[in-house]
Amino acid sequence: MDTRFFKDWFNAFDAGLNKMDTGECSRLFADCAERCSRDALKYLYRDLFEECGKDLDAFFERVEKNKNVKGRVIESGRVYELIFSSCDCPLHTEANIRSNRLCECSRQSMICVFKDLVPDRSFTIECAGSILSGSDICCHRIVFEE
Repeated sequence: MDTRFFKDWFNAFDAGLNKMDTGECSRLFADCAERCSRDALKYLYRDLFEECGKDLDAFFERVEKNKNVKGRVIESGRVYELIFSSCDCPLHTEANIRSNRLCECSRQSMICVFKDLVPDRSFTIECAGSILSGSDICCHRIVFEE
């Protein structure tokens, strides 16, 4: 296998991401995000959500017992944040993708996670900070409609 080809390919991919708008990135990463979210649901979020009695406040207060994730309750029952201390996406760690457009994959993954955890609630998720944008953390804000 020619590793130089893949290095060049991923460098071009990284450059191409920077030329895409959010909608294009959402379509590109939707399937990847769904696949990643299945692992996160199975091993990280679903079990904890069940342990917390499906209570969002309790879930976000206890999520930090897992890996490099910290939760924050901003407004009980409605606004929360998930904060990551590192970017562990293999596209970043192994393929050296540095575009902050990669964060759309993470956002899409969280959409899949919360659709599964709370299917009866509507919500939005926004990236409020990103390591790939120069921040010390990645922060995703989840806002549930009332």
